[in-house]
Amino acid sequence: MVQRTVLAFLFFLGGLVLVPALLSADAPAGESRTVTAYVFWQKGCPYCASAKVELERISSVQSSVIVEAIELGTSSANEEMYETALDYFGFEQAAVPLVIIGDQPFLGFASQGRSATAYEAAIAKCLNSKCRDVIAELSGSQRGNLAKAKTGNPSSSTNVTPALIPEVVSLPFLGPIQTRDLSLPMLTVVLAGVDGFNPCAMWVLVFLIGLLLGLDDQRRMWLLGGVFLTATAVMYFAVMAAWLNLVLILGAVVWLRLAIGALAVGVGFYFLREYWTKPEAACKVVNPGRRRKMMDAFRLIAQQDNLVWAVLGMMALAVGVNLIELLCSAGVPAVYTQILTLNDLPPATYYSYICLYIAVFMLDDIAIFATAMFALRVSGLTGSYARYSHLIGGVVLTAIGAVMLLRPELLSFG
Repeated sequence: MVQRTVLAFLFFLGGLVLVPALLSADAPAGESRTVTAYVFWQKGCPYCASAKVELERISSVQSSVIVEAIELGTSSANEEMYETALDYFGFEQAAVPLVIIGDQPFLGFASQGRSATAYEAAIAKCLNSKCRDVIAELSGSQRGNLAKAKTGNPSSSTNVTPALIPEVVSLPFLGPIQTRDLSLPMLTVVLAGVDGFNPCAMWVLVFLIGLLLGLDDQRRMWLLGGVFLTATAVMYFAVMAAWLNLVLILGAVVWLRLAIGALAVGVGFYFLREYWTKPEAACKVVNPGRRRKMMDAFRLIAQQDNLVWAVLGMMALAVGVNLIELLCSAGVPAVYTQILTLNDLPPATYYSYICLYIAVFMLDDIAIFATAMFALRVSGLTGSYARYSHLIGGVVLTAIGAVMLLRPELLSFG
């Protein structure tokens, strides 16, 4: 009886030892398996910081997770690897952060635990069943040249950046937009207003109205004036869209942000200098000789008997004149499009903001034109208005340029 009891006890102990060992036969491989989470990031990107914080948090809990942060703009090898990864995963537009866990990419960052949950799921998948390390495969022998920094303990910061794709709200004219971008329209209105009060463009509009008021046909007056304003808006949209796409194609490069920041500061100082030294706020781009030629061209077009030729001529002249006068405020559209790219938005939203910019930019021209057509007299802005627009524009551009150079993350609205 005692022997049976002893044998039963020994079998029981053996079961306690052997059964867990048998059930976890694959455990040694799982325990020794590690997963590397790569995060391509750029200085000044708040969403990159949020992605890194989440990955570092996961790494602090699971020792089998290694986080490698690869900073863009500091190494050509990093840039090449970033571009290679974008091409491999089929991303057409460059954006950060780009997180790659095994063979799963995550572009951008979403709060409310959405990105964190996705990271954890991808990590769990790689830990449970071996997955490819795509970045290691792509980098190959060049991997040792990557200027990447292995992250340590999680950030102590408790400030979490809002979602890249948060709850959507609907606004007039813009339609559905993200709640984190509610301050971007305000900056759009400010910069477009600064750009719109342009003494170079103002004299052209006032002279055009003066010619149109001399016509007997009121419908022709409205048509030619409307064509001029519409052509101006379309031309300006095309210029800003082209600049936006150029910045997006160049991607996340530090030197471009620094160059545009320096341009903003330079243009800001120029506007302030004009305010202090040029009380008349005259346009210096168009000299008197060129201005007379433009006036003659306007007269010829306005008096054209053939309405079709008059419309086509007005369109061509509007584009030519505004391209020349774009030099008066070229820094403002360049600065604004750079700010847009600091906010990782869908393509349609980029163009929606440009449309809002154009609408505000054209607001003063439309108001002056409509007032003149209804009152049948020319009424433009005085030199003092243009002068004070230089003051406001100088202050705004200098401030934005300084922020873009020193604290670019403040321009990624949340």
